[in-house]
Amino acid sequence: MTDPLFDDQARALKRARALRREPTPFLAQRIVEEFLERLHPVQRRFGQALVTGCPPALQPLLAGVAGEVAFASSFDALAEVEEASLDLLLVIGELDGRDELELLLRIARSRLRSGGLMLGAIPGGNGLPVLREALHAADRTSGSFAARMHPRIEPGALAGLLSAAGFSEPVVDVERVRIRYAQLRRLIADLRDHAATNILRARLRRPLTRAAWLAAEEAFTARSVGGRTEEVVELLFLAGWAPQRP
Repeated sequence: MTDPLFDDQARALKRARALRREPTPFLAQRIVEEFLERLHPVQRRFGQALVTGCPPALQPLLAGVAGEVAFASSFDALAEVEEASLDLLLVIGELDGRDELELLLRIARSRLRSGGLMLGAIPGGNGLPVLREALHAADRTSGSFAARMHPRIEPGALAGLLSAAGFSEPVVDVERVRIRYAQLRRLIADLRDHAATNILRARLRRPLTRAAWLAAEEAFTARSVGGRTEEVVELLFLAGWAPQRP
């Protein structure tokens, strides 16, 4: 068994802090609205649903997606859910920062009844290109390169994992959100609001030196137009059905 990549304790702490910092993260709201749009044309009524990772302030928006809707702060709540007991599972974030992703998807699939649906959304691996450049500039200043970004998940690979986990009709769509920032600090603050900062076990535990931070800021500002730098956030929306029994 390979050593785990991610720090589970750091994930839990950062998610708790994010809710204290910003009760309605704008990307989470965008994901919730996208879920509702995708569910709208589905010609069936879901009985039992579980939603994981939804900030409490946004939960009322999803309260009507099924006859009974339960909310949980983490995907780990599925460990307490009976197999084949859910008609709908909505997962916001978290899966991109978990070890054994295929196993987790198998667990999700096992909790769905025949004909049940899972929808999820996670950050894509090709997002934040400007931040990547800025962090590389910081590392060049310090003379060493640190583990600062999570491994990339490609849409095709994610669709393959859904299929391997037993989902039928797996679909992974890519949405790119463009946001303009006057300062690098504001981008990082937004990432903290979404609990989307580094939770790799191999991450550096000390902050950037002043020289490294200035190098990162300079690289970020160099991409600006009219005083603002455009960054791209990539979201992967995944969907899969539990196969219908004959």
